[in-house]
Amino acid sequence: APGQRVIYETGPRPTPVTISRAILPTDLWGKLWISLVIDCIGSSSYLLPFVGEAFDLGWAPMQTVLIMAMYDSVAPNLKFVSFIEELMPLTDVVPSATIGWLTEFGPEVLSISGRQAEQLVGILVPQATRTGVQRQ
Repeated sequence: APGQRVIYETGPRPTPVTISRAILPTDLWGKLWISLVIDCIGSSSYLLPFVGEAFDLGWAPMQTVLIMAMYDSVAPNLKFVSFIEELMPLTDVVPSATIGWLTEFGPEVLSISGRQAEQLVGILVPQATRTGVQRQ
């Protein structure tokens, strides 16, 4: 009814960024995977000439929200670069989300010790394959 008062406080509405933060991964590999997917979707507009640029008009705000949710704390200006890059023609090849991932995790990945690198390689590539021994 008109003039009815709210009886209880419901709190602020969630924004697209806060919803995205609740859903998106926060770990190194999860963020890398999602970043690569975001960049592939952004670059896929090249598959359909002229129609792709119209797709970019819709994708630019969505990409910006996702990049804000994942990387605003480490690269606050990346959202602006990403938005403009997605709207401008012929700039879709710039991997904005992956640049955000490198900003956050690049120093960590580059600073791993030789022993940690060996362990990582051991997980990814079996020992027999690295030494050249063929399995029978």
